[in-house]
Amino acid sequence: MIARRLVSSSLCMAGLIAMMPGSCMLTVSPGAGESGGGAGSDPGNGTGTTITVRIVNDTPNTLDPEIYVAATSGQPADLFVAGNKYTDFGVGRLGILVAGGNASFTVDCDAAAMIGTRGGSFGGGDDGNDLNNPAGTGLQRVLTRELVFFCGDTITFTYHRDGEGFTTTFDLDP
Repeated sequence: MIARRLVSSSLCMAGLIAMMPGSCMLTVSPGAGESGGGAGSDPGNGTGTTITVRIVNDTPNTLDPEIYVAATSGQPADLFVAGNKYTDFGVGRLGILVAGGNASFTVDCDAAAMIGTRGGSFGGGDDGNDLNNPAGTGLQRVLTRELVFFCGDTITFTYHRDGEGFTTTFDLDP
């Protein structure tokens, strides 16, 4: 993984030095212990054929984690369309998690060029269960295969209460 990052960084820097027209994008994810969620370890070597997604609801609220999976990469708007919403997990296989609940699912690597969350919708009302009147949402996260994760990785999205609001983080395990 470090070699892949160095090659990408070297190519990017070479383009900048040569003053080539166009743009160069270098993405750096926060490491373990850094705020904002991000890569907690180097991703797998890309030799697996599946990707496992874990969802952890670390709140006292019912949660619609709003997970989306797309077979092709593109812009976030391409990911967050109704046909890409993944719901085959959780309560009744409807993509809903109870307070403090967790779930996981596995998808074929070819079917997951992008995986993300709109941030999750946290149940409101007196009992924290009303998803029709949510108490709030977390942070949107969009992950792209071979830039952030690789075949064989496990992606964990964790949904937290943060003071009066909510946040969404992710970790990668090879």
